[in-house]
Amino acid sequence: MGNINDKLSEIVITYYSDFQGFHEDILHTQEVASYTRIIASGEKMSDQEVSLLESAAWLHDIGCPVSKQRYGNSKPDNQQKVGMEVTEQLLRDFDEFTEQQKEWLTKVVGSHHNLKSATELCFEPLYEADLIVNILSGYYAPELAPKLFKTSVKTETGKKLFKTLIKE
Repeated sequence: MGNINDKLSEIVITYYSDFQGFHEDILHTQEVASYTRIIASGEKMSDQEVSLLESAAWLHDIGCPVSKQRYGNSKPDNQQKVGMEVTEQLLRDFDEFTEQQKEWLTKVVGSHHNLKSATELCFEPLYEADLIVNILSGYYAPELAPKLFKTSVKTETGKKLFKTLIKE
């Protein structure tokens, strides 16, 4: 899976560029992908697991632009539902993934705001990376950071990264 994320990131950036205001979405996605890789690597996951998690991070918010057009917002339920549709479409001819991996990626995109799903589908590094970036960008109120940390950050690497980047 060496260059798979180079190819996927190019596809995702090109996809976002078709929508107005796409720069923030790309920056968010790049940060989440980077932190996902840091957390997954720090947790000593295999190279293949790290790469697949990074792929999921590149795709995690892919439903936001269409959700904004369709529903007037990108609230988690809307973006996740639309994200599953978009992910299935984008990955249809993406031969670098197996059908099982495509199914897993689609499920992750469709549940990436859900801690229970993160645990069940083993994508905690992505969940934690997205949470950290969302706190840093002001998506969540800063005063919620301690509670979110306590209830949602489970990996040791995620805890270290959280404490480094977010001053409580």
